[in-house]
Amino acid sequence: MSVNKKINVVAVDAALCLVSALLFALPWLGVTSLTLFFAFVPLLWLQRKHGGRRFWLLCTLTFVAFNLITVTWIARSALIGTVAAVIVYAAIFGTVAAIYNAVWKRALKPLAYTVLVCGWTAAERFYTHAEISFPWLNLGGGFAVDHFLVQWYEYTGTLGGTIWVLVVNLLVFEALTRSLERRSFSLSCWVAPLLWVVVPAAGSLVMYGCYKEGDRKVTVTLMQPNVDSYNDKFGGQSQRKQLDRMVGMINDAPADSRFIVGPETALNDSYWIGMIEQSHMVDTISRVLFRTHPDATVIFGLTTFKGYSKLIYPEPPTSTCRTRPDRDYWWDAYNSAICIDSSARLQLYHKSKLVVGVELIPYHEYFSWFNKLSVDLGGVSGMLAVQERSSCFDTSEGKVGCAICYESVYGEYYASFVERGARLMFVITNDGWWGDTAGYRQHLRFSQLRAIETRRSIGRSANTGISALINERGDITARTPWDKECTLSGELTENDRITLFVQYGDIAGRASQGVFLLSLLYFVAYRRRKKDYLV
Repeated sequence: MSVNKKINVVAVDAALCLVSALLFALPWLGVTSLTLFFAFVPLLWLQRKHGGRRFWLLCTLTFVAFNLITVTWIARSALIGTVAAVIVYAAIFGTVAAIYNAVWKRALKPLAYTVLVCGWTAAERFYTHAEISFPWLNLGGGFAVDHFLVQWYEYTGTLGGTIWVLVVNLLVFEALTRSLERRSFSLSCWVAPLLWVVVPAAGSLVMYGCYKEGDRKVTVTLMQPNVDSYNDKFGGQSQRKQLDRMVGMINDAPADSRFIVGPETALNDSYWIGMIEQSHMVDTISRVLFRTHPDATVIFGLTTFKGYSKLIYPEPPTSTCRTRPDRDYWWDAYNSAICIDSSARLQLYHKSKLVVGVELIPYHEYFSWFNKLSVDLGGVSGMLAVQERSSCFDTSEGKVGCAICYESVYGEYYASFVERGARLMFVITNDGWWGDTAGYRQHLRFSQLRAIETRRSIGRSANTGISALINERGDITARTPWDKECTLSGELTENDRITLFVQYGDIAGRASQGVFLLSLLYFVAYRRRKKDYLV
């Protein structure tokens, strides 16, 4: 092959990889989720064109481009975060592509396709539950931009959407291949992919149109203080001034508000567990509530600490403890949510799904020296302590759940709040680290999927925006502008129905893991005996 021809082949391959990456990325850019149904087709075509050679490399390049297009906003606060996200994603899903290609070259097509669908879905589940975890780009999450197409997520969760995407891509590729072989358009070739797209989408639209929310409604007020995360939040503006701003917003809330919700780390003073009840902050907020909103409950985020005396614990009592030579105690730091009512009754919940590299050092018990490499985003960085399990706040309106920031990305964990009795959900976050990028918009859309999976209305309070009210169908019924100090009030419905996803969790992911392992075992047996048992 001449040099020019080789250059042309490489250019065509690179262009197809880029097309595939763009088709993957468009849902996260807020355009449409329908491109996911064709995103794998260029890669599959390249596989057949080269007979499987270079397939792993082409897939890896595509996955790197997909990540760079969609999550480069992470670099605004942590360049190492973008690099890590790209490398880990490409490694995990590049491995899936390599396994699929190996099976495709040595076994029949049905087995190879089963390995691809179940292997990819199992990899997404692994990437969701592993200690190094970033499920932001799970394919089923791309339907957040068209949430009315996936109302059946209340049964399957987002991994059901991943299976949908993969199956349709394979059917489209097969239909396209047959049409090219016949050199004519044949409607019969396209019946299967059309049915696989139309039937689930039509069923979802019927569910969307027929869904009825509960009759019991409560008025919720969301606070958006709009404190600059870099210059004011953690030192530039005093905690007293931030508390005064919050008190002013509580005073401005409608008289019938039952919940007044503030963002993640709305206050970042030194609040020690066991002493918070006597703090000036709790006293101030409870007095304001008693005077202006006696039936309301305030929920917001703050940083808390738990101390351990070195006289009692000469060695660190937990793997997340820290200390200094001039201190006679150890301490754990938490990213917490606090619930306060007008009687000064106080409840705490500690964030359990932490951001890798900022709040979590992976495999910390083995590599504690990595703590020095953690990204400082103000407040408390490094290895935070966790609560391990979700818990609800008991209020006069019943139990409510409060997911803190990153926790709203994890479908199964988020559903555990509802499993424990939450009739209404709140999400508190601070997305101000990323500026006016796609990051905060993507984060907002994930809450729409959580509403569908659990059929719980959501009040989302974000420091700089977007704060929003989301109903049980995943619709945003009201929202704030970005980068503006304001409050948002409206009604949300309470619900006590338990969806299949809440009750049984990620059935699609667990089933895919089992089928993937069985398929690999079958492939090994098939190769060892050199006999095609599928026939």
